[in-house]
Amino acid sequence: MNQAIPYTSQSMIGIIVPGILQDTIKDALRGFPNIQPHYFLTQDFIMTDELQQFIYEYEMLVAADPYIFQQLKLYDSSLQLYQINSRALQLYELLLTHKLQNEQKDYCFDLLQQSTILSITHQLQHKIDFVFSVGETVEAILDNHMRHAKLGYYPVTTIASVYELLCEHNIECRYLIPTKQELIVAFERVLLASKGRQNKESQIVYGLIQFESIVKQEQSKVEQILQQFTQQMDGHLIMLNPLQYSFITTRGQFERETLGYKHLPLLSRFTEELHINCTIGVGFGINANDSGRHAKQALYQANENGPNLCYIVREDNSVIGPIDTTVFINYEQYPLVITDLRLLERAEKAGMSASYISKLMGRIMKHQKFIYTAEELAQTLNITLRSANRILLKWLDAGLVDIIGEEKVAHRGRPKRIYYIQFLEDIKNQ
Repeated sequence: MNQAIPYTSQSMIGIIVPGILQDTIKDALRGFPNIQPHYFLTQDFIMTDELQQFIYEYEMLVAADPYIFQQLKLYDSSLQLYQINSRALQLYELLLTHKLQNEQKDYCFDLLQQSTILSITHQLQHKIDFVFSVGETVEAILDNHMRHAKLGYYPVTTIASVYELLCEHNIECRYLIPTKQELIVAFERVLLASKGRQNKESQIVYGLIQFESIVKQEQSKVEQILQQFTQQMDGHLIMLNPLQYSFITTRGQFERETLGYKHLPLLSRFTEELHINCTIGVGFGINANDSGRHAKQALYQANENGPNLCYIVREDNSVIGPIDTTVFINYEQYPLVITDLRLLERAEKAGMSASYISKLMGRIMKHQKFIYTAEELAQTLNITLRSANRILLKWLDAGLVDIIGEEKVAHRGRPKRIYYIQFLEDIKNQ
C-alpha cells in the first residue's frame, strides 16, 4: 500500500481533521511555505478504504482530533503520526472567565492532560473540582459526560464529535480548540520531525549579504551583528570584501532560527540601529556548489526588488520571499537581569552560572510554561531524562522549584512528579 512520494522541497503532510477545525488549520498554515498539506475530513474514526489509503500515502500524518489520534495509534503503532494536542490557551481563557464572573463550576474533561489543568489552575490561583470522562469509544465518552452533566458537572471536551453530540442533546458545554499560535508551534515541530525534513537537516545553506555602503566607524558594529547572527545558527562567517559577506550553516539550524523561513530580523537591525541598507540571498542545495549558485540567484532577486529584502532559492529552484524582516522577540537572547541577591545565591548553590540561567530561561520563556514533569523539561531543554532529573533534584535542594502534584501513568510504575519552576517566573516578573 505504501506509495513512492515524489521529490519536493516541501514536506508533504497528511492532515486528518474534523470539518469544524479545517479553516483554523488552513489559516495557520499560510505562514508555512515549506509544508504542502493534504486534508482528510472526518468527525469520527471509521477505517474506510479511503482513510486507509490516505494514512499510508504521506511521510507524516497529523491528527487534529485527540480521539482520532488515539484510534490511529491503536490501528497501526508504526505510523509516523503527530497529534495537535495543545488546548491550554482556551482552557485558561475559560477558567479565567468563570473565575472573574464568580461562577463556581465543577468540570468534566476528557482528553486533556492533568498536568495542563493543574498548571493553569496554579497560575490562576483558582482551585477547581474536576473529573475525567473516559472511554474507549466516542459513545462511552459521551455517556460519561452526560452522566456527570446530570450531577452538575460542566462538560469540557477536545473531541469534535463529542461536542456535536452534546449540542444535539442541548447540554451546555465547551469545545476547546487550539489557537492559531498553538497551531503554529505544533506545525513547526511537525516540520522538524518529518522524515523528509530530517534528511535535509544537514544540507548546506549558503548565504550572501551585500551592503550598499558602510562608513569606517560602523564596520566593527556591522561585523559584531553578523557574528552574533551566524553564532546563533552555529554557522561560519566569511568577509568577501568590505561590503559583502557570506555565511555557511545547515538547513536545520537556519530553519529553526528563522521559525520556518518566516522571520529574519537581521535586516531590520541594520536599518534601525545603523541606518544601513543591505540585501540577503540564501541558497539551499544538495551540495555546496548548488547552494552557492542558488544564493547568487536569490541575492540577484533581492537586489532587483530591494533594498532591505531577503530571498531564498531552494534546491528545486523555487523561490521563497521576500522574508519578513521585522524584529521579533528572540527568546534565546532573553535579557537576564537578576536583581534578587537571595535568588542569585540559591542559583549558585544549585551550580548554575548566569549564562546557563539565561540560556535556560530563553528556552522556557519561548513556551511561556513554568510547570513541567522531568520528561517535559528534558524535551524542552534538549537533554536526556537522566540529566533533567539530576537538575531538578539540585533545584529542589536549593529551593528553586516546588513539587505541586503527581501525574498518574497508565502503565505500571511510579507517578510522575510535577514541578513548578518558581525561580524563572520570579526572574520574569522582576
